[in-house]
Amino acid sequence: MGKDSQLMGYAIHVAMIVLGLLAVMPIYILLINATRTTEQINSGFVIVPSKDAFFSSTSTLIADWDSDEESGTVRYLDLNMGKTYKEETNKKTGVLEKIAVKGFTESLQPRIAIIGDDEQTLVNFILVDGTVIFVNNGQRIKKGETLARLVKKPNIAYNWGSLTGRGFQIFQGFGNSAFISILTTVLSIYFSAMTAYGLQVYRFRGRTVLWTVIMIIIMLPSTLSIIGFFQFMSRLKLRDSYIPLIVPGIAAAATVLFLRQYMTSVLSIDLIDAARIDGANEYRIFNIIILPVMVPALAAQSIFTFVASWNNFITPFILINSDKKFTLPMLVQSLRGNIYRAEYGAIYLGIAVSLIPILIFYSFMSRFIISGLTMGGLKE
Repeated sequence: MGKDSQLMGYAIHVAMIVLGLLAVMPIYILLINATRTTEQINSGFVIVPSKDAFFSSTSTLIADWDSDEESGTVRYLDLNMGKTYKEETNKKTGVLEKIAVKGFTESLQPRIAIIGDDEQTLVNFILVDGTVIFVNNGQRIKKGETLARLVKKPNIAYNWGSLTGRGFQIFQGFGNSAFISILTTVLSIYFSAMTAYGLQVYRFRGRTVLWTVIMIIIMLPSTLSIIGFFQFMSRLKLRDSYIPLIVPGIAAAATVLFLRQYMTSVLSIDLIDAARIDGANEYRIFNIIILPVMVPALAAQSIFTFVASWNNFITPFILINSDKKFTLPMLVQSLRGNIYRAEYGAIYLGIAVSLIPILIFYSFMSRFIISGLTMGGLKE
């Protein structure tokens, strides 16, 4: 019997490890892709990041093509002075250099093409930020000659430049999302705790009906009311405002259910009666006595509420129109709007950055989750 129990214990541990790896794998893939370029991502999946993810490297661009032609003519494509390339003197050599730059509109991608004698394109070379160009437009060049030299930034730096260079107002998005999520969490947790306290402690007519209504609300999918909610906010002229994103968080039926079940386990009516005898009013009892007792449950629910509010995309998407009011998930979604060249590395980096506040908040509050769930599920 002891051996069977030991084998069962090993099987459970193995299953837990496998499930843990499956849970972590999507985040790991996201972080790996945030350190890769678009070309590397398109080439396939890797398990570990490459050296150029964190370190710069130097490479040369060589004129090479599949055709038998030995030479071709250089053509600049989307290489415009002041937009996609600049000229500056190298301080070490004193030579005037032509340098491709990445600070341009999304519709322009600097390239060099080699044109054959029949005016057909032999090969195209895409240039990235910092490429030093050695050839001139219209110059004749032989196969094997050097076109340009690139001191390549680390992929992280390149993706970050692509991210911020495309109008991704990351700090503005952080501020907007933090403002909405923090207020929503505070209001939702406080008023849900107050509602749960009222349902648990007070005996009044319609109490059972109200509890039934709360249970029904939990079972209804939130997307069912999205159209009516949008029309209602339009009539109240609250579109393009944070009020519809914050105030409805007060009515959190699932939070009320959890907190009431927690109170059933830990709350003592004698404690409340003693406070009343000492002359404390109901609001003082709730704020000074009840809330400290409920800290584990409040912390656990605050994590769920904060994460749900931070990741909320649909509601802000249908209500917010101003770019300055965009939340971080809305900004991440907008990264996919480049029809010319999708920088997938920058997109993955943007998504990874949007997860940082969630991980930080979770790391500070996670120690309350187990105690909150356990105490809420047991009755002494």
